[in-house]
Amino acid sequence: MQAKFQKRILFVGMPDMAIICLMKLVAENVNIVACVPPSKADNTYKLFVDYAKNLDLNVIDYEKSLKDEDFIQKLKELNIDLGVVCSYNKLFPKEFLEVAKDGFINVHPSLLPKYRGANPYSHVIINGEKETGVTLHFMDETFDTGDIIVQEKAKIFETDTMGTLFNRLNFLGADILLKVLIKYENGETLPRIKQPQNCDIKAPSIQISSNETFINWNQSAKEINRFIRGLNPFINAVTFYRGNALKIHSSYIEDYDSGFKYGTIVSTDKDLAVSTKKGTLHITVLQAGTYFIGEASEFIRLSNCKRGEFLE
Repeated sequence: MQAKFQKRILFVGMPDMAIICLMKLVAENVNIVACVPPSKADNTYKLFVDYAKNLDLNVIDYEKSLKDEDFIQKLKELNIDLGVVCSYNKLFPKEFLEVAKDGFINVHPSLLPKYRGANPYSHVIINGEKETGVTLHFMDETFDTGDIIVQEKAKIFETDTMGTLFNRLNFLGADILLKVLIKYENGETLPRIKQPQNCDIKAPSIQISSNETFINWNQSAKEINRFIRGLNPFINAVTFYRGNALKIHSSYIEDYDSGFKYGTIVSTDKDLAVSTKKGTLHITVLQAGTYFIGEASEFIRLSNCKRGEFLE
């Protein structure tokens, strides 16, 4: 068995990236002296705490904010060398950043400075990028702007969804993080490459409760297909049929133009074929309310969908 690391690491994170990274670091005997979970108000708090305690890790949480005096004092008493962050939704105040002797490093699933923000997984697919990657960087008091340590690229495949990319980048991030921590343990100086600060390609969260998830049929079939893949399976692209919301899980495209108005169902032979600004989108798997999830062919049979009806 590999000897346990000596450097004292504080781990901060939120599921699911945090769980993947913790699993990797614990398996490799990284010396994690404490874990900081999401805030108690976050719906992932209990999941993270239960997982960390199951690994016999020390969990230190806070009542109101990352500035809480009792919380900061507990961390200072641990003599932390380095903080590691794997997904977190709060800015780190100066008081918190100073509890680790050599600062904090963050695992971010994009090639910074492109796609700063909460959801790079979706936006790179929606925007038609051919590659993305993982960046490890030092942290400062703003999101994703600190000096870069290392980056590794990853190809985006035409069949990728938010889910498949999420899995691949999170496991890649865990691997890169371990390599960096080994270098740090061995006394190597970690690189610090300044980021350009004027990149305007952002990756904000996509809100399920707003119209950000609605399909715009006045786009090409290729763009709509990317939108569907970019939101599958955690968010889901939405359209409306007979006044009811449909979540679209998967689709494919054909180049032919039907000549019908955008959003018109042009065929129900084997799936829902829908006209777009350019090309035809074939919906293959969908969800209607809480009463149906499955293949479009079965939905067509149950709902008696007709050619010439509209999706809006």
